[in-house]
Amino acid sequence: MKTNNNPVANPTWYGDIRNMFDQTDIDHMSKQGLDLTSYDEVKNSASGIYGQVAQGNMPPPPNNWTSDQVATFLNWMTNNFPKGTPPQINLTALKTLGATNTATRIRKEITTLSATELSNLVTAFTAIKALDPTDPNSYFVQAGYHWLPAGNMFCQHHAPGYNPWHRAYLMSFENALRSVPGCEDVTLPYWDITTPFPVVLKNAPFDSYTLPQDIGENYKAGYITQRNPYPTIHKKILKYDVTADINRALSKTDWEDFHGAWSGSANNTIIAAHDGGHNSIGPTMADQSVAAFDPVFWFFHANWDRLFWQWQTQMQATNPTGLLTTINKTTDINSYNIFTISVLESLPPFTADPLKLNTLSIIDSVNSLSVGYQNPTTISKLNMLAKTTQTTLASQKFSVHTDRVNVSVRGLNRLKIPGSFSVHLLKDGKVIASKGFFQPNEVEKCGNCVENAVVRFDFELPLKTVSGGKLGIWVEPNDKSFVGDHFPHKLMGNPTVEVHLLMNTE
Repeated sequence: MKTNNNPVANPTWYGDIRNMFDQTDIDHMSKQGLDLTSYDEVKNSASGIYGQVAQGNMPPPPNNWTSDQVATFLNWMTNNFPKGTPPQINLTALKTLGATNTATRIRKEITTLSATELSNLVTAFTAIKALDPTDPNSYFVQAGYHWLPAGNMFCQHHAPGYNPWHRAYLMSFENALRSVPGCEDVTLPYWDITTPFPVVLKNAPFDSYTLPQDIGENYKAGYITQRNPYPTIHKKILKYDVTADINRALSKTDWEDFHGAWSGSANNTIIAAHDGGHNSIGPTMADQSVAAFDPVFWFFHANWDRLFWQWQTQMQATNPTGLLTTINKTTDINSYNIFTISVLESLPPFTADPLKLNTLSIIDSVNSLSVGYQNPTTISKLNMLAKTTQTTLASQKFSVHTDRVNVSVRGLNRLKIPGSFSVHLLKDGKVIASKGFFQPNEVEKCGNCVENAVVRFDFELPLKTVSGGKLGIWVEPNDKSFVGDHFPHKLMGNPTVEVHLLMNTE
């Protein structure tokens, strides 16, 4: 988007520079081998870009940059290419997350449903649970897309397709609910996991599901989904510090930092929160192969999609161009590729009829899917932070957080651990912090798991919490029948531990 404002003295990538290239510029320079949506490529080519725009060669007339725009770009170069943050968006508008625009499916917090909305939701759930397990709209078929039965293994976790795939999955399930006569307008609500477990989800038809047929060696016909006792769920959510991981994720400006768990990013943001939530609710929800059969799965995942959309809205990443500007193409090419290479844009089985959804079509939740979210009234002021890192280029200015430290467990081969597990940080033999990890019991059969076998865990804590004592790491498998409650380090590749003070680069 071209502007004619006065030169910006302290421009940033997210606040100013990325918006100076319109789609015509992006498409044209893409043919020349320069990606104007990529921070790294624009930074590395900044001198050439400046020369062309300063001389009026690019963009071609009559769309030449004004002198103010040229000066703004030069200021960005002079200031060492800061990434910055987007302009703060209006909190009142954020509470609806697009609900007042073109969205016709407004997903509400489950405790705010009217009596009629709740009654229709109960009717729809009850109806699809009663359908023949061969019916494509049945609860059995819809839940089975996540993993079992029939070895579908479609679900994506700890990988760039995680949020796109689950957004498409929610559409499939919501459409199944809407297939019930009289429930054509039913919308799937969400459970904000930072609030108490909703009473309504403790009652039928949302409390459990009974398998109508065998789906695996450990899950036979008649199996009833199971949860931890509700007080235990609450305690585990606190133990895994799920709220802190969510807040940390929403403070991040880059795609991989919001998600965590890949491309060198700390695993203490949205995926860590998701994993901790699954493990907290367990036992069914803690097994990736059957988690979707517990009805709470759908309300749980509607919340993660809401948070993904909130982050997109904050980052002005609600269209393909905006989203690509948040991806570090140099270090996270896998994420970039799933939105730019057609063969990698597929989200099976939802790319086929009738949904025909792929990674591109799910980006704009409101205008493409007609889905908006109503946030709870407890939303607080956003606090987008500069990128926090453990290393930086010597040419980059930085500040050090001397009061906080990141303890990072790296090189853990999760394929050796059967099922979900926890990693605990100990001080003088006592647990001071914990992270959960969500995976199937037969992890070696999961292609996505095999491709991302080596994982890391990050504990960002006040320095005083970890100082003055002896630290240790304890890996606790959910399934203790194999080696007990302490999984041997040697069996999972002898993971290492690194401790870093954190830096801000802006």
